[in-house]
Amino acid sequence: MTLQFTNELTPALLAAMDQSPFTAEQLAEMSSEARALVAEQAAFCRQHPVNAIYRLAVAGCLTRRGGTGVEFNPGQKEGCRIRLADGERASVLTEGCTVVYPDGTQARIVSSAGKRNRLHGRGVALVGSRLDNGDEIISTPQGSSLIVGREGVPVPDDFLKMPGA
Repeated sequence: MTLQFTNELTPALLAAMDQSPFTAEQLAEMSSEARALVAEQAAFCRQHPVNAIYRLAVAGCLTRRGGTGVEFNPGQKEGCRIRLADGERASVLTEGCTVVYPDGTQARIVSSAGKRNRLHGRGVALVGSRLDNGDEIISTPQGSSLIVGREGVPVPDDFLKMPGA
């Protein structure tokens, strides 16, 4: 079975998010304007700590009821695919993509990251996205791409909302 990732915010993941991407040497080589921008961003992160993550759902994601997300469009452009830990590439799923169950039934993804995060005119599916049969995506085989929620920073009104909700 392929390794799966959830939206669990573990202490190790949280600690990694709190680390600066810059070394002391890199900061020393930056202009004063760039260092000020880095400091401003660090202050924002301290004031608004990470309180949630939402991983992008890709082909091979799993649902609570045993469904599996299927390849969206094998011929799509490179930017719409994510490289998995095993080196394989998987399509990023969107609203309207199909989930197939072991008995052959299917469902469609109906909630996503919303209008601000559109991929080819459709919201990007996440772990936590709902399906038209009431099921929910609970894990994804990719562990590198996620949206971060921060304390005191609201998400868009349509974030992971069901149509008509």
